[in-house]
Amino acid sequence: MIDVGIAQTDITPAESVWLNGYGNRDHKSEGVYQTLKAGAIYLRGNASEAVILTADHIGYGPAYAAEAKLNISQATGLLPHQIILTATHTHCAPFFTPWIMPGDIEAGYVTFLHRRLVEAAVAAKGNCVRAEVSFSRGTSTFGVNRRLPDGDGGILFAPNPDGPFDRDLDTLWFSNRDGKPLGSLTVYGCHPTSLGGYMIGGDYPGYLCRQLESETGAPAFFATGCAGNIRPWFNPGESDFARPTLDELAAASEIVASEVLRSQSDTRRVDSQALRADTVFHLLPYTELPDREAVEREVEETADPRRRTWARQVILPLLDRGALPSACPQEIQVLQLDPDLRLVFLGGEILTEIGLHIKQALEPATTVTVGYTNGLIGYVPGKETYPLGGYEVSSSYHLFLRPAPFTRDAEDLVVGKAIELTRSL
Repeated sequence: MIDVGIAQTDITPAESVWLNGYGNRDHKSEGVYQTLKAGAIYLRGNASEAVILTADHIGYGPAYAAEAKLNISQATGLLPHQIILTATHTHCAPFFTPWIMPGDIEAGYVTFLHRRLVEAAVAAKGNCVRAEVSFSRGTSTFGVNRRLPDGDGGILFAPNPDGPFDRDLDTLWFSNRDGKPLGSLTVYGCHPTSLGGYMIGGDYPGYLCRQLESETGAPAFFATGCAGNIRPWFNPGESDFARPTLDELAAASEIVASEVLRSQSDTRRVDSQALRADTVFHLLPYTELPDREAVEREVEETADPRRRTWARQVILPLLDRGALPSACPQEIQVLQLDPDLRLVFLGGEILTEIGLHIKQALEPATTVTVGYTNGLIGYVPGKETYPLGGYEVSSSYHLFLRPAPFTRDAEDLVVGKAIELTRSL
């Protein structure tokens, strides 16, 4: 047994706000279809401690994550490398971290969320009880690869049932001495992009967690796996991505929840007394950087307002101060629960191929890969996706304030660094 503390809090904004995740919105939110939640899971073994924070939002900018970790550290006594910030990546939550998106960053929500995260971490540590940790791995067919080769050397944004997809449905279960559930953390690699529009909500992870809570009587948390090229598919067999109704979304999420609960039939106990956590930053190089002439041409000629904003407000000021950066820092964090189970937390929208590569490289031990963690630096594509290009590879970097796409060796760099960090624990 180890010490475990659980805390949960409401992070739904009290007023209408600009939402993050889609570039076609032109006004603020119009209501709430589901409350947004944040939670904290505090773990203390014989030699170390850690806290995992989850939240229903798009993800953290690197600067926001660093400041949040520092303040959580000061409030709890944990070191920053023992603090893990995860996000469900719902696209129906407030715009609070710097991206190129319609509207303005909600400054009030920036402060509100920060305060709630610190409070949740402090509460979780204060709620500590002796507890058992167990792990289950199920599978789910919810979702599909969204990169479909067009036959002409390019890619379509369309369902590709034959594309790579990590179907592992992983859950950590926490219970007290008497076997009463304290909480759970589920990880699954599928984009929470079921819904668009102007209503605030947690998408399928929110419905999934509410269903698990009704079944177990304990808080249920969710972190999204390596899902950069995976999204929900509510009309299997069709060639597009139809939006579900709220009832259809709830029903699909209940099926995934039933798969999580069914996986408990093969749960194994986790000996977390020797748990360890550590983090590392490394650099992901950019491809060829734009020169001033190219950037000024973007400002004057591009029809895309987001590209124009990127060029004028992000890249030109950097050029005014000197050369553009040649690489981007990425944070990788590992929580080793026992010799045969670890969670690898990766900054960015990591494509499923990279998560699968890490899992395979670290076999026979069980590895859970989590994206959208700490600093959300942009899409990190697998090397096999580069020949076809597309949104994740070469058409989205500007939205994340990057000067250029990452190079093709990003996958090998990420996997190599994750292996190195894991083996050092």
